[in-house]
Amino acid sequence: MSALFSLFGFILFFGLGAFAIYLLIDFIEYLRKFHSRRWEELSFANLFGISQKDVFFYQIHPMKFFPYIFNKEDDNDANVAGYKKRIQLAIGGFSALFVINILMSLIGI
Repeated sequence: MSALFSLFGFILFFGLGAFAIYLLIDFIEYLRKFHSRRWEELSFANLFGISQKDVFFYQIHPMKFFPYIFNKEDDNDANVAGYKKRIQLAIGGFSALFVINILMSLIGI
């Protein structure tokens, strides 16, 4: 029975993590497309001398981006507020599942 709980927790943990990554990517694309000024504030102009157009990954500045995600003020756009709320819930759920999995492994369930 404990193997079933572990398997279910493992699948739920990685499923929620993948969903959070999907939401982050979708939000970043939305910012790039509709809020270019805000995107320029939250990302690097040239990371390691590579421009944003020539790179495969997003050059977000994590010390600016994650406080923006958890900040209560919005850009007067309902979509941004919705994205931020969904990302906050997904990251919170992911963190809660991480703690539960750690506690279950320590207890031995």
